[in-house]
Amino acid sequence: MSRAATRLRDALADARGAILRPAVVGLVVALLTWALGSHPVPAGVVGTAVAAAVAVLQRLDARVEPRAARGTAQRSDGARGEIAETAWTMQSRDGRAGERALRRLREAGARRLARHGLDLSDPADADAVLALIGARARTTLTQVQHPRPSVADLAHTLKVLEDLGAQRAPGTDPHPPTARSRR
Repeated sequence: MSRAATRLRDALADARGAILRPAVVGLVVALLTWALGSHPVPAGVVGTAVAAAVAVLQRLDARVEPRAARGTAQRSDGARGEIAETAWTMQSRDGRAGERALRRLREAGARRLARHGLDLSDPADADAVLALIGARARTTLTQVQHPRPSVADLAHTLKVLEDLGAQRAPGTDPHPPTARSRR
């Protein structure tokens, strides 16, 4: 017997089982309902409902479907989606800068200022930080209570930090004090 004929025979057997079993069970239930004294139309409706239920139930798979494992991708600085992710987190629902974007900006600002020998969290360096980046950028980097800075403040601070450059001032420590305390 050819492969096509075998597949056709198997398909007809599957279709026969999928159609014949629900039809027979529905017919038996309809006849039983009618034999117990029901009117023929409601007995037919009950038989049809039971046939539909049997057709659905025979298609259900009793095995539990495996859940897909959640991937925990580690992102490195400069990774492909970092800019898009930062852009989405810049503005929160109330129109102010998002906390996640502010946190990243503060970390970058602390690193950038450390390259110039300044500590953002040190009150002794406050005047030097103010002279280097300005009042608006300093406020954006140090303000932790509400209201959060606006997106314009965040963009301004980002521009100031970019203009500051990544070059270290001569004789400065390459690691900010916060990075030393984590080691």
